[in-house]
Amino acid sequence: MNKNIIASLFLIMSTLLVSSCLKDQDDVFDKSASIRSTEYLKNARKVLTSSENGWVMNYYPDNLQGYGGFSYVLKFDDQKVTAYFVNGKTDAAGVPQPETSTYSMTNEDGPCLSFDTYNSYLHNYATPSAGAYEAMGGDFIFIILNISDDENTITLKGTRSGNLVRLYRNTIAPAQYITECKTIADTQLYETFEQDGLLLDLDLESQQATITSGEESEDRAFIITNKGIRLYEPVTIGGKTYDTFTYNADNNTYTSDQNQGVVMAGRLPDGWRSYEDLAGQYTVGTSTITIKTNNDGETYSITGLVEDIDGTVTASYKFTKGSFVLSPQYVGMYAGKYYIWLLAYGDNGLAWDSSIQFKGKNSATDPLTITFSNSSWSTFWAGAFTADPPTGDSYAGYWQQFSDPLEFKRID
Repeated sequence: MNKNIIASLFLIMSTLLVSSCLKDQDDVFDKSASIRSTEYLKNARKVLTSSENGWVMNYYPDNLQGYGGFSYVLKFDDQKVTAYFVNGKTDAAGVPQPETSTYSMTNEDGPCLSFDTYNSYLHNYATPSAGAYEAMGGDFIFIILNISDDENTITLKGTRSGNLVRLYRNTIAPAQYITECKTIADTQLYETFEQDGLLLDLDLESQQATITSGEESEDRAFIITNKGIRLYEPVTIGGKTYDTFTYNADNNTYTSDQNQGVVMAGRLPDGWRSYEDLAGQYTVGTSTITIKTNNDGETYSITGLVEDIDGTVTASYKFTKGSFVLSPQYVGMYAGKYYIWLLAYGDNGLAWDSSIQFKGKNSATDPLTITFSNSSWSTFWAGAFTADPPTGDSYAGYWQQFSDPLEFKRID
């Protein structure tokens, strides 16, 4: 009888404990996941619309950040976003002009911000073109990863590229911010900056940076801000961490915002050559090419680069690097029916967009060797097409494959 009483008491106590635990769980999870998500999105919209001058967006297309970063200023109301873009339209006086479209906030793979109607600024890097039929790997749907405690920074993640995109609360007029970014880019006379062995080497077109200290070297994409540049991710090198740099146009210097006393002065890079010095004969693989100036201080004509084609390739001169720049282009005809093009080749396939630039880097010692590189593409191919301008449907096959990387070696 006593055993039955004890067993009954244990059963009653267990039931009470289970009920108590369930009640505690109800208190902790008193809101469903959908309600919590709705409230998070509601708060995110409130933060987005709270900034009088909008948000500076540091935007990176391409999963390797191969095109660098691009500055936007976005101003939100409850339904629409007004975008200012560093490469956007300006009026007759040069004042940046905005473009407005709608946006939405949904819960897909998490809380998302979507620019859901077409905006030529916001969809620029996600829209295919004739020369880049797979577009440039850009995003217009972003997962909201974090809103900072002070509500001055919002961190997003592109659903296509996986790149981090950050919004910073803007404190000046949107058009003014974009204008100041352009001024930073336009006033730079050099792309190489140095202080006591610390080297900052920039490519202002592809917006890629290399930071070197002694034997250590790190590459990062960067974005031009209204003060200087910001790296896609911080770099720790030589025992110091670098993230943002302020540019001084008066003395052509970059100052590290994270490290007091680090002020790098602009200079021409090692191996720099003048426009005239680059003309001559070079070997490319087993072939010999001839490069002549066009007597304009800016361009060259190259013969012999594409085998068996009687045509010339045009290269341009980049003063800050003292070297060549090559881009995809039409070279000549074969058999009266095939159009032969110099094409960019890489993991994304082939591209004939003439805005793609391969920059030459000169060796510091003779004989001069020039190595061409692009952060998104590996090398060049020559390809045959049945129509001009080329399309994917008119591609007939490759004509010639060049080494990876492409190199010119001086022989005279």
